[in-house]
Amino acid sequence: VRSVHDELRANLGTREVNLSVGSMPEATGDASMLRQVWANLLGNALQYTPAAGRVRLSARREGNFARVSVTDTGVGLAAEDLPHVFERFYRVDKSRARAGGGSGIGLTISRHLVEAQGGRIWAESDGLGRGSAFSFTLPLA
Repeated sequence: VRSVHDELRANLGTREVNLSVGSMPEATGDASMLRQVWANLLGNALQYTPAAGRVRLSARREGNFARVSVTDTGVGLAAEDLPHVFERFYRVDKSRARAGGGSGIGLTISRHLVEAQGGRIWAESDGLGRGSAFSFTLPLA
């Protein structure tokens, strides 16, 4: 988590986004798979959060699972998009060029990586302009 955090912070350049990481409970999982999930979720949050916004990575224990969440104060998601964001090639903003907006498979890959490790992943948002939260669970160590 710390290495992904440091790498993404270095890529912020002159942007003034506040990126913070809370403490993490011990969970089971493949480190390289989890690095890819965190990099994707944090990267998306940073991409869709305007300057002076906030992005936070946090975790807590929920029963026999660790719940990891990436929350932001970014552009948010419309209710009709929430059920589809983990579908392959689904793009919330259809007008964005693939060159600047990614391939549309990052969240799909993240879903498969989390589920392969016994967890689940989901997105929440109170609507456009109200930020979003992407969370996943993993079994505790």
